[in-house]
Amino acid sequence: MKHGYHDNILMVNLTSGVTETLHPGGDFFRMYLGGSALGSYFLLTRTGASTGPLSPENVLVVSTGVATGAAVSGVSRCCIAALSPLTNMAADSQAGGSIGPMIKRAGYDAIVIEGRAPEFSYLMIEDGSVTIQDASDLAGLSVSEARALLLKKHGEKNISIMQCGPAGEKLVRFANVMVDGNDAFGRAGMGAVMGSKNLRAVVVRGTGGLSFAEPSAMKELAKTGAGRLAGSGFPETLKKYGTPGVVKFQAEGGNFATRNYSRGWHPDYLKLDGSTYEPAIGAGQASCFGCVVSCRKRVKADAPYRISDSLGGPEFETLGLLGSNLEITDAAAVAKANELCNNYGIDTITMGCVAGYIFECVERGLIRPSDADGKKLAFGDPESLFWLIESTATRTGIGETCAEGFEALAGKFGENTRPYAINVKGAGLPVHMPQVKPSLALMYAVCPIGPDHMSSEHDWLLASKSEASMGLGILGQEDAPSTSANKVRMTAYSQIFYSLLDSLVLCMFCWGPGSLFTYRDLEDLVRFATGWQMTMWELMKVGERRITMMRHINARRGFTKKDDVLPERLFDPLPDGPSKGRQVDRDDFARMKEEYYGFMGWDEETGNPAARKMLELGLEWAL
Repeated sequence: MKHGYHDNILMVNLTSGVTETLHPGGDFFRMYLGGSALGSYFLLTRTGASTGPLSPENVLVVSTGVATGAAVSGVSRCCIAALSPLTNMAADSQAGGSIGPMIKRAGYDAIVIEGRAPEFSYLMIEDGSVTIQDASDLAGLSVSEARALLLKKHGEKNISIMQCGPAGEKLVRFANVMVDGNDAFGRAGMGAVMGSKNLRAVVVRGTGGLSFAEPSAMKELAKTGAGRLAGSGFPETLKKYGTPGVVKFQAEGGNFATRNYSRGWHPDYLKLDGSTYEPAIGAGQASCFGCVVSCRKRVKADAPYRISDSLGGPEFETLGLLGSNLEITDAAAVAKANELCNNYGIDTITMGCVAGYIFECVERGLIRPSDADGKKLAFGDPESLFWLIESTATRTGIGETCAEGFEALAGKFGENTRPYAINVKGAGLPVHMPQVKPSLALMYAVCPIGPDHMSSEHDWLLASKSEASMGLGILGQEDAPSTSANKVRMTAYSQIFYSLLDSLVLCMFCWGPGSLFTYRDLEDLVRFATGWQMTMWELMKVGERRITMMRHINARRGFTKKDDVLPERLFDPLPDGPSKGRQVDRDDFARMKEEYYGFMGWDEETGNPAARKMLELGLEWAL
């Protein structure tokens, strides 16, 4: 093994059953580092302008980073990239847990899967041995059932399992890839891509060692991060309550999507805060490999809903989109809905947005009870949500259309329902409100993977004059509602930094601005792993390269700046609560987009990467 990487990329053609290993060399790994940048490279080289996301020609890239496997907080994540069946664009998703370190210990840096298996199959990778095995006994099983069967067959030691779940089998366009029950590659429909390949699971057993350039220094870096947890603010909150611990803070700022995004808070928001429901249904926590934060909270209950502690508890986004966004404030009900989604393998954010659309259209008389098997679907009714999740995951009744996404729903139920389909480019919005956070109005519109709250830092960064902002070249201090050119600069620069983290596959909760580790620590991490003396300038170029590749992939698929739009509802003033009167200003939004394209060096007519930018980043080969 080279320091930090094996120089082994496993290529799997499911159609032919042939596997091989690529050895692209050290310069390749220094240019892309791993994660999303590596995945984008294979999307750019292995798919074309007309490749269908659910066709055998789409590739599914599972990739680690050069530091993956080190026992350092926030360094255990893994990335999946593919063309998204939800947006028809380039997409990626990250998950924690142990799958990344396990792939690395099995002797690979990434797995590139293409084709379609002639029979329902799963991929078994065991310390360099690769086989494609029959999965007929897994067909239709829930995530929990399939995992139990695979563990019985292969044993539980040194193993990690990623699977598409029954929703992925059914090609639900926002199906997740679930990892070991508790983690998810969410949002982009990666589970549907996996299902389209007749691939139910990838089972990885790795017992090999890892080689880092400076292992002793890496251990000291781990101790440094752990020593900073006390008094760290956000990471310390995550340690105590997980992401549900920020519900109170966000709701009191009017930043908590409610009633299909028509309001910014719910008066009963405290019922959804982790500190409130933890004593009633809390069941401990889980940790990603080597992480001191341990932010993954578990839940368990016998009544009023039976909830297992094996599928993870609801995150902040889920508490919002399956909770307040649907006028459901019983945390146990949201936890049950989360369990259903995880066991089917379906994205909780998009499901919450789809349910919000359905419930509002029913309430307005635009969808009749007869369209929903006579069910009286309504806001505030957990049973309506449970039924809709199951219908969508199994593609029964109205769920057949829900599984196809917002465009299909508007096509079936009429153009007059479109204002209630809160999405950008086919993907539902996260719970964070762009009316309150202007940087997210911009990012939701321009982000190459669709609306995403984890692709840039939020407005607090510019509101607090600190090394966290100045270290990225963002000077000055402005109130959070600002829409100035400096806010656009903050959004663009932090997007590049977050793109770098996605390429190293690092957790934002540990490595984001103002968390456990500094920008100098990031340089050290790469040096301790690889021995390379990479500067922050070179590292940021990796992040910029990844964004540019993704935007270029979308450009050749026909996307331009004309597609960088927001739902009309966001331009209306919020009616009440802490964010009363806040809205996305049309003129400011239009100006911010133009300034952003300029910051990124993109063509002013199309909003896509100009040839000179591709040349600057060493991507002239893709022109």
